[in-house]
Amino acid sequence: MIRLLLALAVAAALAAAGAWVVDHPGRVAIEFESHRLDTSVAMLAVAVAVLMLLSALLMLLWRWITTGLWERQKLARHRRGYNELAWGLSALMEGDGKRAARHAQKFEELVGQTALSGVLAGQAALAEGDMATARKRFRVLDGDSRTRALALHGLFAVDAARGDQPAMLATARRAIEQLPRAGWAQTGLFESAVALGDWPAADKALLAAYRSKRVSDQEFRHRRAVIRLAEARKAETEGREDDVLKLAREAIKLEPALVPARLLAAARYRRKGALRRARAVLREGWRHAPHPDLSAAWLDLADDTSPARQYQQLEALVGDRETVDSHLALARQAIAADLPGPARGHLTAALELGPQRRVYQAMEVLEQKLGNDTAARFAATKAASAPRDPAWQCSNCGYRQSIWSELCGSCGSFAALEWTAVRKEEAGAS
Repeated sequence: MIRLLLALAVAAALAAAGAWVVDHPGRVAIEFESHRLDTSVAMLAVAVAVLMLLSALLMLLWRWITTGLWERQKLARHRRGYNELAWGLSALMEGDGKRAARHAQKFEELVGQTALSGVLAGQAALAEGDMATARKRFRVLDGDSRTRALALHGLFAVDAARGDQPAMLATARRAIEQLPRAGWAQTGLFESAVALGDWPAADKALLAAYRSKRVSDQEFRHRRAVIRLAEARKAETEGREDDVLKLAREAIKLEPALVPARLLAAARYRRKGALRRARAVLREGWRHAPHPDLSAAWLDLADDTSPARQYQQLEALVGDRETVDSHLALARQAIAADLPGPARGHLTAALELGPQRRVYQAMEVLEQKLGNDTAARFAATKAASAPRDPAWQCSNCGYRQSIWSELCGSCGSFAALEWTAVRKEEAGAS
């Protein structure tokens, strides 16, 4: 609307000027050396207007020609530059950092410094092992909110290449605060926190991954239970007695079958003199996951240390659970209590459920105690060829260890240990 009003005003002014010239006729004479030109004022005004119009048209034509040429040159440079970018990315995929760096430099010469050139140059320096240049490049990107995600990912890669766990943790913590749904930030924060034993940070990363639906409900509960148990063990070493039992109970609530958490909670209850609660924790744990350590802890709580009485108390723990661990625990206690009949019955039942070395070894002890040397040698022979006993086995690499820990003793996987018998494919080679 304003432009229309301005155009109307200009037109009105020009019309008024033309009318004034018509109303005031006059003559104009122009002399140049021996030439003289006589004309009217109106004709001179028209000539000037035509010249001005032609000048404007010529200027527009010149700009169109020169701008077109410059744009075509610029477009050609950008095409060459993005070809360099494509070749640089291909070099990165091949792991050739030097070639990628050369293409990154040519890309910047043709196109100028952009976010893409910074990323390519940073990744090329990283692939070449030039950490100082890579960090410098990514820090430049970190100053722009539009490229901060790329910068943090690159800085984390630099920290990881240097093996600087504290720096990795700090970078991943920054990333997850600004990019809570970024999978690499969740994984990076979790792994760095686990490596440094920063369990609150690991829990934060795990929760972010769960909310992003990258972790199933079952895996979330298992990993969080192990984190709570790790926090409880750390609190125990630091002397924070009030936190130990609280954290152990949280771990049990998340995963009732986590045997180490049951053992820790029972031990804390025992220290507090709450034997009934300690027994309840162990009994519930046996119901979820029978384990030799649970039966051993149960017998440690017994008031009467006589083998016969402890056999009866162990029956209260085992109940009617038909498992190898149940029958083996009762058989060993029956042997200690000089009850060969019940011992043989439980060992036979255990062998029917799953022949294992520990069962044949217990059978050997029973036969030796009864003076049956032939039967004892037979049991020893069977034990030598039987599948190996259950152990804490890593679900990632298959490494087996006798003591539970948060991390696998071989590959370092977190929360990957399971109490299990030997794998079927290994049974034939045992």
